[in-house]
Amino acid sequence: MWTWTALDSDSKLIVSYLIGGRDGEYAMAFMDDLRSRLANRVQLTTDGHKAYLNVVDEAFGIDVDYAQLVKLYGEAPEAEKRYSPQRASAPARTRSLATPTAIM
Repeated sequence: MWTWTALDSDSKLIVSYLIGGRDGEYAMAFMDDLRSRLANRVQLTTDGHKAYLNVVDEAFGIDVDYAQLVKLYGEAPEAEKRYSPQRASAPARTRSLATPTAIM
C-alpha cells in the first residue's frame, strides 16, 4: 500500500490524498481527484514514477506546468551506512510537458 499525497507548496496543506497501489490505475484516480479540486492552472512537480508521465497529461491536458524531480543518491559515509539515508548528490533533469512559470 502507498499513500499518494498532493501538497500545496505555500501552505503545506494536503490538497488530495489516496491510499492504494503504486500503478497507473491508482495514479490516474489520484490525478483525476487532484484536478477536480483545483480551479486554476497549476505548477506540478512529482517524483520520477513513470506512471505520472501519462496520467498528468490525461488529467490536466495543457492546463499544467509539469516537471519530475528525480534525486540521485551517492554512497553514504562508512560510519553512517547502517542507520542513515544516503545523501542526495544532485537532481536529475527530465523533460516536462510545459514550461514552468518559475523554477526554484
